[in-house]
Amino acid sequence: MTASWQKVFSTLSAPRLREIYAAAVLGLDVVASPKELDKLAAAGLLGADGTVNMDLFQEVLGAAARDKPQGIDRFFASGYLDGLPRNPSERRVVLEHLTERLIPAGQELSEREVNLVLSTVTRDIPTLRRALVDYGHLVRRPDGTGYRQA
Repeated sequence: MTASWQKVFSTLSAPRLREIYAAAVLGLDVVASPKELDKLAAAGLLGADGTVNMDLFQEVLGAAARDKPQGIDRFFASGYLDGLPRNPSERRVVLEHLTERLIPAGQELSEREVNLVLSTVTRDIPTLRRALVDYGHLVRRPDGTGYRQA
């Protein structure tokens, strides 16, 4: 079982458990109840025998690093676009992805409909809609009544 950073932090947030853990790390005599030692062991801070888990922080950091999103997902947080990338080629990829994913090919949508589909991925609808038009992914009718894929 890989310990989570949340479990480690929540355990160390208790002053008494932090004091016991510090004593164990410093090699001092550890005076603790079995329940306290169990809590430190459950968090991965101590082994079942009461020894300090010297690899814990590397394990926790390694687990967190593996959770980093890859590809197009790295531009989204909780399903929402985390801002447009500054890098032009990355911005192009994100805008292409959103156009293909959200705007039906060969179909014209009203501005209200475009706003509705964009609201599923951003809170800044006007900026994203403008970027899709400015970068040539959407074509806007001159009177502003409709949008379609370029």
